[in-house]
Amino acid sequence: MKRTALVILLLLGGAAAAQADNDIYNNTLKQPRDDDALHADTAMCDAQVGAPQNGTATSRQYKRCMLSHGWRFSHTIRERVKRDDRYPDPDNPA
Repeated sequence: MKRTALVILLLLGGAAAAQADNDIYNNTLKQPRDDDALHADTAMCDAQVGAPQNGTATSRQYKRCMLSHGWRFSHTIRERVKRDDRYPDPDNPA
């Protein structure tokens, strides 16, 4: 029972701390496509070029790869990290 509770707490804590920037892409093809197609194409570009890293601009190569799959880069929604949300450093509490 204690082990299960510990696993649940670790999972919830990790999910609460997880943050990511969200890149927004627009479909350039004439037929409508769903999020599954977008996820498949991002997985292809992640494998070819490398996934964009949080806090950095999306590379031209990645945007070009997505455009070749029919997705035009629109913008990035950045999640700001508040000072209170960061992990405290015990050696430097300031």
